[in-house]
Amino acid sequence: MKILKSSAVIMLVALSLFACNSQPKEKQEASLEISEDVLVFYFHNTKRCETCNAVEDETKVALEMFYGEQMKEGRIDFTSLNLEEDDGKSMAEVLQVSGQTLLIVKGESHINLTNEGFLNARTNPTKFHEIIKTQIDKLL
Repeated sequence: MKILKSSAVIMLVALSLFACNSQPKEKQEASLEISEDVLVFYFHNTKRCETCNAVEDETKVALEMFYGEQMKEGRIDFTSLNLEEDDGKSMAEVLQVSGQTLLIVKGESHINLTNEGFLNARTNPTKFHEIIKTQIDKLL
C-alpha cells in the first residue's frame, strides 16, 4: 500500500511538471481590417478539379481586364487561399467560410460568387467576368 501511494505521488508530480512545461503556443489568428479596398478571396482545397482552377483563373482574368490599374494601386486585391493550410484555415474562420468559396469583401460587405463561378467559369467565362464586374462596380 505504501509503495502504491508513493507511486501515485511520483506520478502526480511528474504529470504536473509536464503540464507546467507544456505552455500553449500563441495562436496566430488572421484578421481583416475593415478598409475601403476591395478584397477578392478564393478559398480552395489542395486537390482541385478543372472547374476549381477555372474559377480562380477566370477571376484573375476579369480583375486584370476590368481593374488592372486599381490592382496595381492596391485598391483591389486578389488572394487565393488553400483551406488545408494554416493561412487559409485562419482567414476562412475570420470570413466565416467553410468550403470552396469565391468572396468579394469591402468593409462590412461580403459578396459570395461561388455559385456563379462554378456555373460559368468553364462554360461561359464572359458571363462570369460580367458578374464579377457588376458586383465590384457596386462596391466602388
